[in-house]
Amino acid sequence: MSDMEFEDVVRGRMGMYSFFSSVFIDVPPKELLRDLYEGKVEFPKLEGVETVKGYPRNFNSFEDFERAIRQEYTAVFIGPFSDYVSLYQSDYEGDYPYGNVTLRVKEMFRRFGYECVHREPADHLGVYMAFMAESCKELLNGRMDELKKQREVMKELEKWVFEFCSKVEEHPEAKFYRGIAKMLKDFIKIDKNLIEELILYATRKQ
Repeated sequence: MSDMEFEDVVRGRMGMYSFFSSVFIDVPPKELLRDLYEGKVEFPKLEGVETVKGYPRNFNSFEDFERAIRQEYTAVFIGPFSDYVSLYQSDYEGDYPYGNVTLRVKEMFRRFGYECVHREPADHLGVYMAFMAESCKELLNGRMDELKKQREVMKELEKWVFEFCSKVEEHPEAKFYRGIAKMLKDFIKIDKNLIEELILYATRKQ
């Protein structure tokens, strides 16, 4: 792997983590939805990509597409009924948000020098994705120690993210987000191994 290839890989990872943060931390921003609707967003080859890219074609206008995504986000992740899918790690470990799991994850991010700017607790999936995007940005600035932080965060994320993705895929209201969940599952599997490759590259460079 050359220095240029290293940078390209990290930039690609940063872009994907930023995307996942945007679609999970809240209803996706209008600008991102418009780019998706107009087919301007490029993705790597991941399972679920065709579902995500093809979904906007079901709508005659951007406004209809945006409304559908907002309704789906609410139905899948907020409720008000009990069949919503939790975005919080706490719920997958038998705890409640802002409890012990949240504190453990918050402390991990604190050790890594990451201050969450989102209103959500630290164990929210969107916060995890935002951390990884920010860490990739630091990596591009020469902070090779970020890779070991990413490895530790990935180990924490793996405890629950695949169960989360499966629940989204099974949710009866999930259409757009079924594709997103498949993308995330595939991406995390690939990125876990990619982090190890990047660590080897960084070690050889020292």
